[in-house]
Amino acid sequence: MQAFEEYLKEKGLKITNQRLLVAQKIFSSHNHFTAEGLLDELKDNKDRISKATIYRILSIMVEAGLLEEHDFGKDYKYYEHIIGHEHHDHIICLQCGKIVEFIDERIEELQKNAAAQNGFTMSGHTLNIYGICQSCEAKKRSSAT
Repeated sequence: MQAFEEYLKEKGLKITNQRLLVAQKIFSSHNHFTAEGLLDELKDNKDRISKATIYRILSIMVEAGLLEEHDFGKDYKYYEHIIGHEHHDHIICLQCGKIVEFIDERIEELQKNAAAQNGFTMSGHTLNIYGICQSCEAKKRSSAT
């Protein structure tokens, strides 16, 4: 929360109750979320927050380096806060949308080597693996019989 408030001050943006409420909700969860899902979670709050306001706050938080925005091949973006989280990659189920985070140092090393071999100094990367999770695969097999 402190980093968000400092960023708002630095950029000359107002620290509003809506911005603080949204940030508090985001930082209290360690899951991937969508703007729509966040809006649903906040709809019962006495301070009505519009979809446009949610998107503006998310944009500010991405710009501030507090959130990462992910495109997991859906019609909408997923977000996750990155304060206190180490870098990780994702595996996404194409059927149910389940997202699994993983860290594999061998993959990290291979990516650094690939960058270096091509004359690049790596500053970051995103790795998403798409497939079908075991639960969906089992459902698929059981419905086929």
